[in-house]
Amino acid sequence: MSEPLITLRGVSKDYVGGGGVVHALRDLDLVIDKGEFCAIVGASGSGKSTLMNILGCLDRPTRGTYDLADIEVGARGNDPRAIVRNRLIGFIFQGFNLLPRTTAVENVELPLQYRGIGVRERRARAERALAAVGLADRMDHTPNQLSGGQQQRVAIARALVSDPPLLLADEPTGNLDTRTSLEVLALLQRLNRELGITVVLVTHEQDIAACANRVMTFRDGRMVSDVRQEAPLDAAAELAKLPPPDVAASGDEEAAAAAHAAHAARAPVPWIVYLAMTFGYIGGWLGGLLYNATILGQHVFWIPYLFGAVVDAWLGARVFRSRVGQPMSPSQRLRVALRFTLTVGAAHALAMARSSAAMPHILEHRSAFVIFATLLNALAALALLRYLMLSAFSSKKRGVRREARA
Repeated sequence: MSEPLITLRGVSKDYVGGGGVVHALRDLDLVIDKGEFCAIVGASGSGKSTLMNILGCLDRPTRGTYDLADIEVGARGNDPRAIVRNRLIGFIFQGFNLLPRTTAVENVELPLQYRGIGVRERRARAERALAAVGLADRMDHTPNQLSGGQQQRVAIARALVSDPPLLLADEPTGNLDTRTSLEVLALLQRLNRELGITVVLVTHEQDIAACANRVMTFRDGRMVSDVRQEAPLDAAAELAKLPPPDVAASGDEEAAAAAHAAHAARAPVPWIVYLAMTFGYIGGWLGGLLYNATILGQHVFWIPYLFGAVVDAWLGARVFRSRVGQPMSPSQRLRVALRFTLTVGAAHALAMARSSAAMPHILEHRSAFVIFATLLNALAALALLRYLMLSAFSSKKRGVRREARA
């Protein structure tokens, strides 16, 4: 006999508004066993979203009791319910709700970070969750580098990473096409069948609900039908019946890879690249000073700048490749070279302006125009050097040799 995971007894939810009291849920009795795949169906205003909020511990019932995994959660305060949400429930939303400038693996780590789990353990668990949803090769991609289906898979991995017994999916295929919707449903069915995770899915589409083992229909705050399907639709089998996607049909798999690369080439450069270049520049600058003092035995002013540009370009190209999964595009190299050179130039100019000894000496021998022209030429030369270094270190041949050695 199955063990109940969710038990609702006499649950009602009332909202008081300007037009009076709205009865969103009315005296609902409901039991969902562990390992069930349930679909909650209903038109807008039927009460299904209110029920989802109560099941997800986002709201409390006005009357009645709600037990989740033998824990009475319906009457708990906000903080205790937040703990239950974090430990027992995984959420999958229609809009994905991924942080846009954060990689897939970092998005998946978030629930574990809130629980205070250490860096190494949460990274390992996030990587396992992404591998379970078929995204082991997309861990370092940001959401704008992923398709809609891949973003939803990241959202599912984020819901799975804390090993919850319950997955709540709110219209998880609402923004997806037919093929991608079936891919997501097939994944949910596999997680339900192989891992025994209880899935409760809210949808207004009957063909999506057909994939569930149990379909509950709501109208006007009441459950009007509760049907158990002996042979639910197999999403993986339905997916196999579809014609291949356009790219696969033409046999042009390279076109898909090229489209992905083109999209990544226009993406913003991760901030960590600039941070790495800052440390690289400081290290290269100090190395140049050491070279002047120990090797040359004299001060050659351009040596530290050269060392700094070479080291920061090497480190920036390396960090970018590890984060994005491909080398910098020409436009990205140009943006990085200009922005970083201007930032470094401004820092040096500020340091010189604050130096009480250096500025009077410079102004004594040079006019303001000459100083400005000299600085502009120096910045242009450094930006060009940095761009050339980034191009050299971002070379695809270098990446191929590194992969071959690996």
